[in-house]
Amino acid sequence: RMEAMEEKERPSKRQKNQHCRYPGDDASPPGNTRGTEESRWNVVQKHPLGVTTVGMALARRDRKQCRSLGALSCLNDSQLVEFLYFLQPKDLLCLSAVSKALCAFAFHDDIWRVLVLQEFGGRFQWHESWRGTYRRTVRGSGKDRQTQLTIDTQLASDLLFHSWMCKTAVLRPEWSADDTIAHVNAAELSVDDFVSKYERPNKPVIIHGGMKSWPAFQLWDLPYLEEKYGNKFFTVGGYQIELKRYLKYMVESEDDQTLYLFDKHFAKTEPRLGKDYTIPKYFSSDRDLFSSLGDRRPDYRWLIMGPKRSGSTFHKDPNGTSAWNACVRGLKKWILLPPGNVPIGVVASSDGVDVTAPVSLVEWFINYYHQLKESEEYEPIECLQRPGDIVFVPSGWWHCVLNLKDSIAITQNYVSTSNLQRTLNSTTTPELVSGVPHDRRAGFRNEFISALKQKRPEVYSKWIGRPTTTTESIENGLCKNSQEVTDLSAAINDSCAGGFKFGFSSNS
Repeated sequence: RMEAMEEKERPSKRQKNQHCRYPGDDASPPGNTRGTEESRWNVVQKHPLGVTTVGMALARRDRKQCRSLGALSCLNDSQLVEFLYFLQPKDLLCLSAVSKALCAFAFHDDIWRVLVLQEFGGRFQWHESWRGTYRRTVRGSGKDRQTQLTIDTQLASDLLFHSWMCKTAVLRPEWSADDTIAHVNAAELSVDDFVSKYERPNKPVIIHGGMKSWPAFQLWDLPYLEEKYGNKFFTVGGYQIELKRYLKYMVESEDDQTLYLFDKHFAKTEPRLGKDYTIPKYFSSDRDLFSSLGDRRPDYRWLIMGPKRSGSTFHKDPNGTSAWNACVRGLKKWILLPPGNVPIGVVASSDGVDVTAPVSLVEWFINYYHQLKESEEYEPIECLQRPGDIVFVPSGWWHCVLNLKDSIAITQNYVSTSNLQRTLNSTTTPELVSGVPHDRRAGFRNEFISALKQKRPEVYSKWIGRPTTTTESIENGLCKNSQEVTDLSAAINDSCAGGFKFGFSSNS
């Protein structure tokens, strides 16, 4: 029996079409008038082991609930899963043969994800699930025995079902319905207009047509990248993974905590990739003040790649920087909130060092998106980013990005005179400095100022080596009182100053 359970795989595609409703979702989505076919938004695939929520189990009186956990029944679901993380694969398989309930917990894919990454790092061979991946990586690519074992565990567990729901839930149409961001064509937008209309006022915008000349825009798709760079290693979730292995995972996986390719070294390790794009004129090196640091500048550019449902949870970009994000392939949903408007479902400490948010981006959308839209406290800016679109993310803005399709993008962070004071404010506190080695963080602000004084004296004399008024401080997000500030360092250390560290550490 244990061997049969070990060999049991995910249900076939035909079996996957079985669905059940989300708990408590009975109504059709707002504005949906296209009938039953469009109501797929409120269904989720049936759990392969018959796990349901506690509420769903109570509503079905004909369904017997199973809690055959023996001595482990003294633990709640979270404690039990935490305990199982300490077990080895052989022990998990033995435990899964004890009872139906323990089978469901022992087969929880989040546990097997941790086992795979701990034991193999990025050298895994993806096969259908993390448990299947563990077996395939251990046994090699030989033929697997496919023993389909249908088990209805009759287990009611909110924890296990919620994880499955986030993996398989249909992305609801209203999540991508609103578009409230400013749009502009690159051919009609000069650098001066960009600065005066968007960068200096600190307003997001989508720039269309700004990357049509890029070789990346013409060449980069998954087959091309696999052919040219399939054997090269990239940073994915903190691990070095061969691109061909990641692309197999990216195309085939269903994961609620998706591994995201987020590589800051791509242009150095693979120079051809760096030559396939050019920095848009609005963000050129001449305008980027961090370029005065040369090779000692903080991490600032990333190749981003991920499957549908992947993305970035709510954060603010590090070191008070602004950013631009260019979509090469795919479709991205953006939500942006202005500085000081901490998103619902996110808890941030007053100094910005610690941020708590749902690990799964889909989980946030399921639980909080409708609350964000209904609340009078928030006025989110939303948009869909398509191939060829460049999103400008102003300094200090909270934002999250959900990939609605498999996506490829390039992003860079930069500092201009428009957000210089916010950057100096953010880098005053060493704990908020990101993207440089730890031993440089305490002195990074002074290092940056010295570089400006030496290489950009006109910027230094205008923005640092002279008195700064409260009006200028307010415009740059430094403070909110009406007293004139005669020294920039006083404004930077004002009690209302804050910042955020996104975690682009030197070791990531």
